[in-house]
Amino acid sequence: MVNPFDNTTGLRFPRTLNADLVAVSQETSDCNNLEAVQGKPFVISMPGEYEVKGIFVYAIHAPLAEKGGRDHRIFRFEIEGVHLAHLGALNRSLNNEELEALNNVDVLMIPVGGGRVLSAKLANEVIEQLEPRMVIPMTFAADGLKESLGSVESFCKTIGVTPKEAVNKLKITKRDLPEEDMQVVTLERV
Repeated sequence: MVNPFDNTTGLRFPRTLNADLVAVSQETSDCNNLEAVQGKPFVISMPGEYEVKGIFVYAIHAPLAEKGGRDHRIFRFEIEGVHLAHLGALNRSLNNEELEALNNVDVLMIPVGGGRVLSAKLANEVIEQLEPRMVIPMTFAADGLKESLGSVESFCKTIGVTPKEAVNKLKITKRDLPEEDMQVVTLERV
């Protein structure tokens, strides 16, 4: 699990979510609600390399684009040959060091709603930097969300891709990833 949020966001966090691993991109209430996660997860909240139950995690320091560059981390996960990147609440394009740490990303989880995170236009720039095979948009307008964000439809229009039908569960294997065209998959809230 990455960035467990609290209910002040307007979204309801699942009551019975159990995790072995929790990655936290920044120390804010919308990313660090560790009390809501059941079990005894290994928590990653500092840059570094980790291995937890066969999952390799690279937590990369990526300060936000604001005066003083608030502390923030992006993550690269390697699971059964699939390389996933989670960009947290990133609000700028990636620098060369970050690109090198994220190289060969298969699946990119990227904020797209604008405001405090990447706009659709900036998200498109990051996608062009990484060239993933699959994109999962996050941090966009949703029913109940108290924050005003752009829609996933607006993001898809900006990047010129029609998303697959939204799903509430996604199983990803290396052989199932698209070979040619990049695929956009939207996850529904459960």
